[in-house]
Amino acid sequence: MTDRLVDTRAGKVRGTETGEGVVAWRGIPYAAPPVGPLRLRLPVPAEPWSGVRDAAAYGPPSLQPTAMAALAAATPLPGGAPGPPAPAEDCLYLNVTAPEGAERRPVLLWVHGGGYMTGHGAAQYGDCGAFARTHDVVVVTFNYRLGALGFLALGGFGELGGLDGLGAEAHTGSFGLHDQIAALRWVHDNIAGFGGDPDRITVYGMSAGAKSVANLLASPLTRGLIHRAASSSGGADHVATPAQDAEVTRRFLRALGTGPERIREVTAEEILHAQTTVGDGFRAMWLWRPSIDGLALTARPLEAIAAGAAAGVPLLAQTCVNECDLYELFTADAADQTARVLGEYFGAAGRDRILAAYATTGAGTGVGAGVSANTGPAQARLDIMTDERYGIPTTRLADAQSAHAPVWRSRYDGPLTGMPPPIAPTGALPAFHGSDGAGIWLGGAGANAQLHAVWGAFANGGTPSAAGLPSWPGYSTDRRTTMVFDSAGSYVLDDPRGDRRAAWDGLEWDSGTWWPLDGLT
Repeated sequence: MTDRLVDTRAGKVRGTETGEGVVAWRGIPYAAPPVGPLRLRLPVPAEPWSGVRDAAAYGPPSLQPTAMAALAAATPLPGGAPGPPAPAEDCLYLNVTAPEGAERRPVLLWVHGGGYMTGHGAAQYGDCGAFARTHDVVVVTFNYRLGALGFLALGGFGELGGLDGLGAEAHTGSFGLHDQIAALRWVHDNIAGFGGDPDRITVYGMSAGAKSVANLLASPLTRGLIHRAASSSGGADHVATPAQDAEVTRRFLRALGTGPERIREVTAEEILHAQTTVGDGFRAMWLWRPSIDGLALTARPLEAIAAGAAAGVPLLAQTCVNECDLYELFTADAADQTARVLGEYFGAAGRDRILAAYATTGAGTGVGAGVSANTGPAQARLDIMTDERYGIPTTRLADAQSAHAPVWRSRYDGPLTGMPPPIAPTGALPAFHGSDGAGIWLGGAGANAQLHAVWGAFANGGTPSAAGLPSWPGYSTDRRTTMVFDSAGSYVLDDPRGDRRAAWDGLEWDSGTWWPLDGLT
């Protein structure tokens, strides 16, 4: 890269030096606005432009619930970068950050989380300048369609109109996933002009972004586009079944007050209102998700990955020790749902098997010296939620991919310090959902510095490593070796909390919302 002026396939863009030794290009359209006749259709290429596009400002995030958008907008971005404009239906924009003078550098494509309902590419970490500068990596972030606009499934609910010649209702339920694939394709086709190497693309996501990484690994549309993958607090198979799609769509159309034949005539605000009527806030965090649409996904992701869909793609997979304590902090009744959810999945016998395993095993097993493990019945139920939502799906993803490529498994324990006494009387808590992100992107001291170094080494094509870490063997199903990042000193364990993991062996379930559909507001 020799100039901040870059010629993409759609036109020229001009970047901005951010003061961190990196250049940022913001708000580049990677697809046409998905509005009007393009609402609920597969993404199509952006219209070319003439002249030079000033790429100084972020593009709008996807339309999302007002309270959650306000929370994201109130979070200052690192380096004082200006935040994005208000959410809008016209949202398919991406951002590129590259070290000054970068040439053929590895690329990290970040898939944001937010339960497929909220968030945007620049949320929390802005231009990702610290990561780009420290590790000499080109970082790409992007927005994709969320909620009903990204994941409403109208198959079987009337004539929606032919989609790109593929027939009525084809591929509905996965438009947000198709956006992610379009962004990946854009990176492959354009990133060389920004100093990136299209043959060294790492895809990394957290939460819904991590579950998206599993979907991208499983998709037949991404073959040859992903060269490494990293996952924080994700796992595989968080996709909607036809029955789940049908129930959510029925409720959505009832709230919208019209049929699918008018879905492109109502306003975006009406669609958002119907979406939040069906479910809003933290309880609705798992309401929207991709469908197996026959194009982006042709099988359950775990099945496809186990069959070799991402053969040769190294994987780094991490969870936090107490993921779902976060949801109890925000809702106060997450633990109360556990027995009902298990009963719906496995019947009384399966429910009691899991409850008994967590009541009598694993209290502190495989928890580092720097973590004061919470105990008691309520914590055991939250531990079950942690494993059902993230832990077991991530272990099964690692199991499946380890047959086809190198895999490294890790866990972030923290603890998180400086917590207010009403939440943590000792001032510290074990790490919960999303709390590893700051260390990975921004670095810091101790375990956070190690996280930052490990992700940088991995994105640069090496094995995960950092100063002070012990030897980290690759993952295999016979040992399930896991690096535990702990502020008291990181260490390696084989199959941590394996007694609890074994309680899930042989059990299959269709992950759904954690709260009943009638209680999502």
